[in-house]
Amino acid sequence: MRQAIRLLLRQEGWSRGNISIVLTDDEQIRWLNRTYRGKDEPTDVLSFSLREASMEATQVDLSLLEEEPPLGEVYISIPTAMRQAQAGGRTLEEEVAFLAVHGVMHLLGYEDDTQHGYEQMYRRGWEVVQATRPGRDTV
Repeated sequence: MRQAIRLLLRQEGWSRGNISIVLTDDEQIRWLNRTYRGKDEPTDVLSFSLREASMEATQVDLSLLEEEPPLGEVYISIPTAMRQAQAGGRTLEEEVAFLAVHGVMHLLGYEDDTQHGYEQMYRRGWEVVQATRPGRDTV
């Protein structure tokens, strides 16, 4: 998972950044989904950007910070990931890596609200995960 996220960030031009990955259960992710998105159901992954500012907030140029700028948090439901991995014939590790990459893509501004956006994120996410499988050169 870590290699896939690093590869994605490098491909997107990020040389540094801090992302928290939280592995959770359906109950907590359902609560987050209901509280922050108004959807009373569990989901596989949720992303919360720490770079977004409200209209009243002062924008900060993250490139001027000496420490790694916080990009955000990605929450992944392990029970949902397990069900999806089994349904898709994948390992749990592959599914969690994909969901982490998908969540980070949201932090970077990708959207999957349209069919085109969804397909783009899905394809790109699996390309990144496959590129970091053991035995593949990711440099």
